[in-house]
Amino acid sequence: MVNLNDVAQKAHVSKMTVSRVINHPDQVSPELMRLVQQAIKAVGYVPNQVARALVNQRQYVVRFLLLEDVSTVEPNYAKLLIRLANNLQKKGYTLEISLDIMAETQSIDGIIVSGWRTEDLSKLQALDVPVTLYGAAPTKCPLSSVDVDNQAGIEKATEYMWRQGYRDIYYIGLSLDLPFARQREAGYRAVMAKKNGRVSVYQTENHAHLADTLVTNLLHNFQLPTAIVCATDRIALGVLRAVQRVYHIPRDCGVIGFDGVFIDQLTQPQLTTVRQPFALISEKIVAQIISQIESEIILEPNNISISPDIVVRESTRL
Repeated sequence: MVNLNDVAQKAHVSKMTVSRVINHPDQVSPELMRLVQQAIKAVGYVPNQVARALVNQRQYVVRFLLLEDVSTVEPNYAKLLIRLANNLQKKGYTLEISLDIMAETQSIDGIIVSGWRTEDLSKLQALDVPVTLYGAAPTKCPLSSVDVDNQAGIEKATEYMWRQGYRDIYYIGLSLDLPFARQREAGYRAVMAKKNGRVSVYQTENHAHLADTLVTNLLHNFQLPTAIVCATDRIALGVLRAVQRVYHIPRDCGVIGFDGVFIDQLTQPQLTTVRQPFALISEKIVAQIISQIESEIILEPNNISISPDIVVRESTRL
């Protein structure tokens, strides 16, 4: 069985140096790190996770805490979990999933939280392990977060609609008092103000049938060609259904969503959307939670915002 001595001999360093590289990488130089990592790969050494846990007093487990109604979670949400698990595995950690904010924390080192609401933050702040939010943290919140740049995403969507020749542009937002929902609406308002366009903002819950009902009641107000910028793909699905009963998409009315996780690929016509870069998001989330876990001091809150891109499909081509 390959052990630390084999790695040390291959790298021409001491066994203690190899141990320091594995257990305290922040204490070694990049050159030494590369040398030992090359030796580890060459001899096929696999660090003993139990030994690492004993030395570092860690469990090497990170919890993914989902506080959202599972019925509203997109099926392709699993991609984020798979990426998180893979990125954590590269760091020597495993991922567990929980729906209970009050679950014990003795068996974990940190928590990644998704689907949180403002009323959850006080409970999350009271936890005795590091916490990273998936979703922009409110101002002055002491928790770190990673999110797509929501305002920039909707700004891109609205600008794109304007370039396509649409001038009567509506925004169907989320009736949620959360930072990401406010930021998305702010993106629409910023572009329309810059263009001196008419601002038409409506809100609904994140359900296709509610969006369908809302837009059905708005159709008589449209000045063709009209565009509808939606806060989510689920809302956009309902918007498409309503519009298609009366108008041609995209000639009479263009529709764009936000998320790009699953629904955008199933609609007819296929939905143009602002796609969240889940691969990069997962990398940043893992890097953030691991840095909190392995730091010997309490880190200041760090809020990371990642710019999304537009995926152009049939619902907006004139």
